[in-house]
Amino acid sequence: MIPRPLPRRRARGSVIILVLVTVLLVAFLLTKFVQRAGTELMADARAGDRARLRREAYSALEATLAVLADLRITAEGLHSPAQGWEQALEYAGHVPAAGLAVAIEVGDESGKISLPRADAATLEVLLEVLGLGRNEAERIADALLAWTHPDHVANAPEVDGGKYERAALPYQPALRPLRSFGELASVAYAREFFFDDSGQPTALAREFEANVSLYSFDRVNLNAATPVALAVGGLDTGQIDALQSHLRRQRASDRQKYFRTAGEAATVLGPAAWQAFGSEAAALRVTVTVRGGATAYRLSAVVAPPGGATLAMAAGSAEPDDGVEESAPVIIKKLDYPFKVLEIRENLESTLAPAVESPAHD
Repeated sequence: MIPRPLPRRRARGSVIILVLVTVLLVAFLLTKFVQRAGTELMADARAGDRARLRREAYSALEATLAVLADLRITAEGLHSPAQGWEQALEYAGHVPAAGLAVAIEVGDESGKISLPRADAATLEVLLEVLGLGRNEAERIADALLAWTHPDHVANAPEVDGGKYERAALPYQPALRPLRSFGELASVAYAREFFFDDSGQPTALAREFEANVSLYSFDRVNLNAATPVALAVGGLDTGQIDALQSHLRRQRASDRQKYFRTAGEAATVLGPAAWQAFGSEAAALRVTVTVRGGATAYRLSAVVAPPGGATLAMAAGSAEPDDGVEESAPVIIKKLDYPFKVLEIRENLESTLAPAVESPAHD
């Protein structure tokens, strides 16, 4: 039997359906292609923005350091932000690239207490000033020293090495100075005061970080010292108020706005109270924020002038350059940089919301 051909109308409908399915498939593939291409283009654009903002941040950092080096020579030392640290870019005539905004913040790390140099008595006084009781302060100081000093003999059993060995996941004390404030979460007993049950820093932890530096230096800079650092240094409430009032009056006038030597503070503090302090910055934290559109790039560097702060080293360890023998003659002249860079941290943020950071050694 010879099959009958399909009606022309039915064949035409089948072709239309086939064309529509093909068009739908092509549209779907094109949509996916455009989405993927858009994502890749956005990633490339963000990478380009990151490189552009990063270059600008380092340019602003170099300009700021150049101004600080100039002030250090002309003013015979870096003493106080009143010397114009915050206006370093204006002083240098630095103009950011088109479409970018640059802001700098210069903080004096030596206005805090040097944690690597703090002994048991200093730590106990510090913790008491921050609001802890005598017994708690003594035990936390004991725990911190047991964690950071290999020769420290713990007074309480809950902070000695056996406490860490008996943990659910056994570990050992670092036996070297702290490298970040987050490391406090590993210190037996102390972590109960610095972090809550959810692992978030407590108010005590934030106050501790605000008044303590992880870098090693001899004296707190009297011109930038926090009230807590002044109290730990031996000043009473009346002396602290008198000192801060004196500096405020000086900065509001045309007279000298800071102490060039700690001895100049004798007229305010008395003949002996100033001897625990210095008058120059031992370490400066320079934070550069570059904004472009909806993104912000932040660069943070800690630098020390000659003879200033150093990285905290474990007891008995040598400086990184000690004992290293050159296998070949040095053919590149060493850059005579005006500061020693102790730390550099950088990050790119997707929005302008500030990030919460803790200083750490990279």
